[in-house]
Amino acid sequence: MSNILYTIIIYPIVQIIEFAFVFAQKLFRETGFSIVCVSGAVSILCLPLYMVAENWQEVERNIQKILAPKIAKIKAVFSGDERYMILSTYYRQNHYHPVYAMRSTFGLLIQIPFFIAAYSYLSHLELLKGASFLFIQDLGKPDALIPFAGGINLLPILMTLINCAAGAVYTRGLAVKDKLQVYGISLLFLLLLYNSPSGLVLYWTLNNVFSLIKNIYLKINVKNKHYILFSVISLFAVFLSFYTMFVYHGDSTIKTLIVALPIIIGVLPWVTPFIMRLIQRLIDSSSWTRKDTLILFASSLLVVWVSTGIFIPSMLIVSSPQEFSFIDTISSPLFFIFNSFLQAFGLLCFWPFMIFLLFSDNVKKIFSILVTVISLSAICNLFIFPGNYGHLTGDMVFSGQVSHSTKETAVNFLILALIFCLAIFFYTRKNKKIFSFFNIILLLAFLPFSLRNIFSINNEYNKLSEYYIHEQKNDETIEPIFTLSKTGKNVIVIMLDMAHSIFMPFIFEENPVLYQNFDGFVYYPNTVTFNGWTKGGAPPIFGGYEYTPEGLNSRPDTSLTKKNNEALLLMPRLLSEYGFFVTITDPPYADDNWIPDLRIYESENNITSYITDGVYTDLWLKRNNIILPLQSEVLKRNLLYYAIFREIPLAFRKAIYNHGQWCAPLSGYRMRTFLNGYSVLDFLPNLTEINDSNVNSAIILTNNTAHESLFLQAPLYEPQLTMTDYGNSRFSREVFYHANAAAINRLSDFFSFLKSNDVYDNTRIILVSDHAGLDFSYLFKTSLPFHVEQFNPILFLKDFNTNGNMKTDMAFMSNADVVSMAVNGIIDNPINPFTGNAISAERKNAPLLILVQRVQNKNENELVLNSQNTYYVHDNIFDENNWIRADRYQHDKD
Repeated sequence: MSNILYTIIIYPIVQIIEFAFVFAQKLFRETGFSIVCVSGAVSILCLPLYMVAENWQEVERNIQKILAPKIAKIKAVFSGDERYMILSTYYRQNHYHPVYAMRSTFGLLIQIPFFIAAYSYLSHLELLKGASFLFIQDLGKPDALIPFAGGINLLPILMTLINCAAGAVYTRGLAVKDKLQVYGISLLFLLLLYNSPSGLVLYWTLNNVFSLIKNIYLKINVKNKHYILFSVISLFAVFLSFYTMFVYHGDSTIKTLIVALPIIIGVLPWVTPFIMRLIQRLIDSSSWTRKDTLILFASSLLVVWVSTGIFIPSMLIVSSPQEFSFIDTISSPLFFIFNSFLQAFGLLCFWPFMIFLLFSDNVKKIFSILVTVISLSAICNLFIFPGNYGHLTGDMVFSGQVSHSTKETAVNFLILALIFCLAIFFYTRKNKKIFSFFNIILLLAFLPFSLRNIFSINNEYNKLSEYYIHEQKNDETIEPIFTLSKTGKNVIVIMLDMAHSIFMPFIFEENPVLYQNFDGFVYYPNTVTFNGWTKGGAPPIFGGYEYTPEGLNSRPDTSLTKKNNEALLLMPRLLSEYGFFVTITDPPYADDNWIPDLRIYESENNITSYITDGVYTDLWLKRNNIILPLQSEVLKRNLLYYAIFREIPLAFRKAIYNHGQWCAPLSGYRMRTFLNGYSVLDFLPNLTEINDSNVNSAIILTNNTAHESLFLQAPLYEPQLTMTDYGNSRFSREVFYHANAAAINRLSDFFSFLKSNDVYDNTRIILVSDHAGLDFSYLFKTSLPFHVEQFNPILFLKDFNTNGNMKTDMAFMSNADVVSMAVNGIIDNPINPFTGNAISAERKNAPLLILVQRVQNKNENELVLNSQNTYYVHDNIFDENNWIRADRYQHDKD
């Protein structure tokens, strides 16, 4: 129950604090100054609440002052039940209830959740550790600035003095009990924060400074003193604009937003009175009652809450429930939907409604129409402007770029402005039911879809539970799972999911040592894959040309799931039948499951299968002294940001996405998913046992390192929390380049290990990827309606007993050639055991059919192949003239 209350009440404030901190950190790159900005932002946001609280407290003090003489007489004359009855009657006569005395504590009640949120966030913030600011040496520790008796913390004392000064100004002219209350609270915060990290104490000290300034401002008796406040705000806006234009050199899109923000901040105070008068006229012209206002406000909040908290998260998770299953200690993906449901309730319902109740009827009307506009705009952005960012990886990172043209952004802005105008127009009409009716329609649409998604997610989870065995993670040792022979033959096939061929020359040029460890290899740049995603690009790697899209559809009597399983079984079965002991890991979509169902290998002889993805992550972190949040914690946080991202205007999405950081302060929020695959490659020498037996061995390994995005420390491209060297490649700021470079560098280390153990020469090694995925149209400019580089996977071959400098061969290849490469010289005239057909690489002598779009299956047995989504390619894939749309190719052929 406490976790639920924390999620609803405290967590929304934590998110506001974190967002302000990340924004300031990105702008100023100074941790201490970011705390200053957070304190200022929170104080400004809370100022209206404090003003309302002060008004309630003033009302309470005045009432108490009026009632006090009579109450004193009653207490002096009467006692017991008689006193109680007479006081109750007196209160009723004056329309007062003793519970109203709680209004005098509103100021304190407002501070409590903000204090808890700040303590929760700043006391555990990794960025504070070791960071200095002014005279504070380490913001992550108590300051100990007074060198006496082991060090006395000065900052908490300074905080208390400022708090007392603010209280003295605030309580001037008030009763002694009010003053004692304020000073008592100051002492309480001193005791609570004395041994806290100085970063947290700095934050609360600055809050007290802002409180002191606020109290002084309120006590000044000067005509039109609000102009002083307006002038200060405008001066701050000028400073921020100057800094952004001449000092800040960050992301151009974010820079544009930061330049626009000060202009709004500087101008808004001066135009606010005119806006308020206009709004007041609109309110006066409307016939909305208090009940109408409450219904409109509540129903609009419900729409935003349901769409953000359940509809969008369920739509994401239902697309691949298994990606959200069995994460850390959380088994069911429904937990993440429930969590986002609670988070959205706190942020979008609880706090808005609490604030709504504090204000007058006129202000409530303004809130109701604003929330209505926000609700309508969110739905508009969700469905009309979904954006095209590619698919979302497991660490909540889009495969494409989050960017929009000026035209898209302008159209989005104009439509939202139109929504605002229409909302105002209908608000002033007498037909009050149109808004509530529309909200009911939206709720009736969202809830059934959400429930359907939840039902489907639960079904998929139950299917997964039938076979999935959560791997036991050993935090101390690594048991070898691969075996290689010094005297027999070894075959290693490594599929690097989404590795980009275009990066390879730049990776080798940046680190020439790679050439030495890749000696004997042949690199095939002119290689094509048959699909732009794993489910279509991986089967040809394992099964050959019979498992390309064209080959799959040639057997319409067999299900696609069965054909995919055949492909995953084909290569290991061929090798095992010819005397190889085969180990296969993480076979993609085994039995059509994102988390592979290894039961497809249960009846096979001499074939051992494992799940390695994510098994060694915690051990790698422990050995490298890095502490990261759990993947489940990252998903719990980022799922809400993703939902908000889908509903906000296009102009703000890039800033929220923040290159996949989702406004998180550390890259570590994305590191864990990357390490799930990277740790396997880094530990390959530990996972591999070398023996002297004559038993032939084969390793078939699938790895996701290149698929996940993370900036890494050059030149070796190793994971670190803070980057200081991004490398000198032309792709140094391309996050997927870093992932590809990391994979190649770790494989280079593995090859060095093989050489040192005398198993390199007798080992055939094939490196391949199922597809690429990024847009490099500025390198390959074509008139084709797709990006050629997306269909250009890596392909490397090191054969038995080959050596010498790595060579480049521009022969036309496909990743369906891997099976023939793997068994070449080992098996004469290999036959597909499932179809009885010969396995051959001769199919590429004729143009190959490529499925260039992601499509839904025609049925469970066939893919949709039509003239719009298929092309034939031959010879040189980088020559656009060699790509021919399928219908034209068939026409020319006929």
